[in-house]
Amino acid sequence: MSAVPASAAPAAPVPMTETTTIKVENQAPGTQEAPQAANGGAPPVNWESEIQLVSSLAKLQELERKIHELRHVVPSKLLEPLSSLSNQRGPSGISYADSPVHLRDGLDQAARTQLANIQSFKSTWQGPELKPVWAHVESRIKESDGQILQPTGMWERDYDVLLEELLQAERSKEEERLREEEVTERTKIQSSERGWEAIVESFIQRNVPGVRVIKGQGALSLAIALLKAGIIFHIEGLSDNDAPGVAEWHVSSKAPPGRVPTKMENSIVECLNSRSRKWDLAFLLDMISSYDDLKQTTCVKCNKLTNNSAQLPTIRRVQSTQPSQQEPRVFAFDALHSSCA
Repeated sequence: MSAVPASAAPAAPVPMTETTTIKVENQAPGTQEAPQAANGGAPPVNWESEIQLVSSLAKLQELERKIHELRHVVPSKLLEPLSSLSNQRGPSGISYADSPVHLRDGLDQAARTQLANIQSFKSTWQGPELKPVWAHVESRIKESDGQILQPTGMWERDYDVLLEELLQAERSKEEERLREEEVTERTKIQSSERGWEAIVESFIQRNVPGVRVIKGQGALSLAIALLKAGIIFHIEGLSDNDAPGVAEWHVSSKAPPGRVPTKMENSIVECLNSRSRKWDLAFLLDMISSYDDLKQTTCVKCNKLTNNSAQLPTIRRVQSTQPSQQEPRVFAFDALHSSCA
């Protein structure tokens, strides 16, 4: 029957011994129901994906490593308090050899710790992440008429390392895609006849509740007021001599005469000016609008309005899953405390 090969470093693979064999037919109760569970609502697994395959192999490799660790539970780890009795001392500094009570406590603690490790291993083995993996292994074994899937009997790669390499390549590809998308959007805006003014008018026509936009006296300036929050921001466009259009929109707090901006306002301005897409005025207007319900919006992480320092969630993080083809494009943001970000 099939076996999960033994782990080893790529440079020196270790042959799998008979005792390391994990038979799929003897897997923990419930794993055979993986296909039914998947049909019951779990998302389907794409076994054509290289990342999915490598991720599954990494999980199996980690399971095999834990099996090697569990082999030492009996007798070495369970009886560890009995070793070197004359030198081993408990938390109070009393030698186990001098006190049978401390020796018993040490043995009890060792047993509890190792039992917890065993339960953790069983939970992983029977967990939802591995159920489709076991089902896939079972189906492959049936397809091969019971032949061992990896006849060399050893791990040929460290799959956790390979998985990280694949994920890094995926991240780089996604970052490149986003850069190309940003260049396309930026070029489209800068080539528009009315440019940023059309963006402002489009935003005003949306009639966002509690938000008022006022064009400034400068060629590239405007103010935006959040009526519920009682805050006014000044926005100024900064040009780049090496490129057409606005290179960045800078935000400052516009406090009434005789009053300095509060700590909360300064925190919001800092977050706004540290945003991505600094050239995108539509993105900035949506981000500022997300602060209108500042005093009623809870943090998405701790689900509280104020944190232990009595601070409101002044950090805004753009939500990643948003339609990019929507016209006009509207950005949504999550609220976070600075301590939760």
